Amino acid sequence: MKRVLAKAAAVAAAAGLAPLMFTASAQADPGTVHFTSGSFSCAIYGDGTVGCDLAQPTRLHYEGLPFLLHVGEIVIDQSWLPAHPTFDPGTPYTLPGGNPQLNDVKTGDGAWGPYIEHAGARCEVGFHGSFGCQAKGRGFTIYSGTISA
Repeated sequence: MKRVLAKAAAVAAAAGLAPLMFTASAQADPGTVHFTSGSFSCAIYGDGTVGCDLAQPTRLHYEGLPFLLHVGEIVIDQSWLPAHPTFDPGTPYTLPGGNPQLNDVKTGDGAWGPYIEHAGARCEVGFHGSFGCQAKGRGFTIYSGTISA
């Protein structure tokens, strides 16, 4: 009888854990949406902050500056600051195992491709495969291997 009860308890425990194991979302935090578009792995947080890891260092150009920076991350986190590089260790905007494709989490389709809007921010595929994000009154766009902010 004890063996039957122990087995029943084990089955009940496994049944209770099954929803947790099989319904795990690709999103780590319910207030954050992760996605990948081209070489960008991005996260839009519940406060409207946008951050993206780049697959390889990419040129960043600010209008009015006579030089380019090479960056591995870009973030929009302040309304008073343009989109800017960060230098976090690792890939803070990429989930373990990778982010879902933009098409899998999109909230709509624009003239040139899918977009996602979340927490007041918007990221989208643009003309000729460009990609860009706007948040907190700031933005960036990548086209032809250069990010403009």
